[in-house]
Amino acid sequence: MNGGDKDLNGKKVLFIRLSSLGDLILTLPTLKAIKERYPHAYIAWLVQGSLQDVLRGNPYLDEIISVDLLSVTDKYATPKTWFRGGIRFFRNLGKAYCVFQQKGFDVVLEFQALFKSGIFAFLNRGAQRYGFKNAKELSHLFLNRPIFVRDKSRHAVENYLQFARYFGCCAEEVGFPIYIPPEDEAYIDRLLLQEGVRPGDFAIFVSATARWRSKFWEKEAFARLADELVRRYGAKIIFSGLPSEVGYLQGIREMMHEDAVIVAGKTNIKQFFALMKRCQLFVGVDGGAMHAAVAFGVPVVALFGPSNPRWIGPFGQERGIVKVDIPCAPCNKRDCSHKSCMRRITPEMVLEKVQELIPTL
Repeated sequence: MNGGDKDLNGKKVLFIRLSSLGDLILTLPTLKAIKERYPHAYIAWLVQGSLQDVLRGNPYLDEIISVDLLSVTDKYATPKTWFRGGIRFFRNLGKAYCVFQQKGFDVVLEFQALFKSGIFAFLNRGAQRYGFKNAKELSHLFLNRPIFVRDKSRHAVENYLQFARYFGCCAEEVGFPIYIPPEDEAYIDRLLLQEGVRPGDFAIFVSATARWRSKFWEKEAFARLADELVRRYGAKIIFSGLPSEVGYLQGIREMMHEDAVIVAGKTNIKQFFALMKRCQLFVGVDGGAMHAAVAFGVPVVALFGPSNPRWIGPFGQERGIVKVDIPCAPCNKRDCSHKSCMRRITPEMVLEKVQELIPTL
């Protein structure tokens, strides 16, 4: 490939990263690096419709192309979900093909490295289609330039930044651009006041749920931890999650002796971001909320078990990782019969990490 082909100015570029919340956030530094180097490139992003608000208003993005897909890999998926998801996937392939034909993208950057994302990339037959040559599910076969190596011994952000560096972009200063509308900031201000959280309070965002069941910590452990955070630091504990997880979070709060706020089901994506931005500390399991905390510069204490923190940990905040060293971890399994890697983490271990970070807050 000659140097002219690496010049993206004036070209139409398509990012493909359909999901999930955390992975979208981890791809943002690459978007920023490419757009800053090539301000006259037209950049669109193909994303799952339910997550398009993660990208809405982003100053580095020219267009969002959404597809209406069902998640068939999370803990709530059923055989019926798989069936409906398959039908919806093929329907959206046809819609996306029409859009791609109209747009005529010159370059496709395929970050997801799965079969479904590879097919979407392949629909852009006339484009240079870049991605990982060691991708899962044979998705590299849908690319004509599978030149990058996804190495899980280094962070996902660094793997994605290979795309930017290939096109001559400076990627030394990593940033996570996310736009929050003023009205959503104001909504969170009102919501927190209603819940008794005032400006200046030491607000701790607690994330107790994840897409993988194997990442869950014990309810009792979260309750003990939250109680101690209130007693030691006068913290305002804020639990968040999906609307379907309200009952689980209420179960934790009922085990507590101190007070806590549950905002699950009360925020959209932009309001969730505004809420995270208002907090002084994140404590929780590995998931999208953790990466949102990193994006807004919120100090992170993160509990890791089945997932590999070297690959998917809080970028730039390795000090806050809490884990135990056992032979089977990280296993990268969504379900586990014993969950020893999580159960062996104690509230005292987490509190020790919090205490280390407190002087820097």
